[in-house]
Amino acid sequence: MKRLAPKKQVQVLAALTEGMPINAVCRVLKTGKHAVLRVIAETGAALADYSDKKFRNLVVERLAMDEQWQYVGKHGQRMHKKEADRGDFWLWAGIDSDTKLIVSHHIGRRDLDAGEHFIEDIASRITGYVQIATDPHKSYVRHIQTHFGPTRISFAYATESKIFIDPFLPEKFPTKRKNGIPKIIKAERETVFGYPDLRTSTTCHIERFFLTVRQELKRFQRLGLGYSKDLAMHCKATAMQIGIYNLCRKHASLGRKTPAQAAGVEDKAWTLEDVVALTAAYHAPRKAIVAAIKAKAKREREDAVFLAALAQAEL
Repeated sequence: MKRLAPKKQVQVLAALTEGMPINAVCRVLKTGKHAVLRVIAETGAALADYSDKKFRNLVVERLAMDEQWQYVGKHGQRMHKKEADRGDFWLWAGIDSDTKLIVSHHIGRRDLDAGEHFIEDIASRITGYVQIATDPHKSYVRHIQTHFGPTRISFAYATESKIFIDPFLPEKFPTKRKNGIPKIIKAERETVFGYPDLRTSTTCHIERFFLTVRQELKRFQRLGLGYSKDLAMHCKATAMQIGIYNLCRKHASLGRKTPAQAAGVEDKAWTLEDVVALTAAYHAPRKAIVAAIKAKAKREREDAVFLAALAQAEL
């Protein structure tokens, strides 16, 4: 299947990252569904690879981490048995509260293993002293000290707990879901390691980013039919959205800079044309390999036909 023209890919990315569902993109831009899915898969893979290599040795003064719930294929409370690639999955993400850069993210369950994978990765990307803020989820408390350093000199850590009118447990929310979340009475902050500044130890910035994801990535919208049906595509679509957010989305609070600019990772704001060019460059070696394999297969078929014809002539 041929790829869409670069200009059409830009239009597809613009529509997808503003919350438009795939079928609507196909109708508005008059393109096929498989072509749109290919743009998502290839762009997500390219941006994930670029971010993994580029976002290293970051200086982050304030890091906030949290998780956002969504499901793939089927709602967790409607499943009769557990499946590896269906059910409730959580977006683990960490944000630089000053530059709004999403330092790292991970799609997985809300358990200790997924938490350790995420925390180990994000710790490997940050250098120097950092002040960390999370919710009181036990995975953070267990793994942060292990992966951010054995001493309290390299980091400080505080938790922010929200007190609701009615009892609310995030891990039980998917199985006992009600529309809406109880009203928050207050937020309490507590020192866990080191000497964090409790006045600025908050998870509000990562929670605001999660609201952006809910609004602008259709797969995360509640009470709709746009949810992901495939886990691999869910991961690539999320990587696409976060990559474009980091590289292309300008913030008024940052002086019309992108998070990557504010963090010193990039010199200029990217355009969607830049993203399409990056994707093409990332997949160019693979396309060359595929073309070579096809050419070799074609030659082998032609040789087989020639040898068969030669054998027939000799008879």
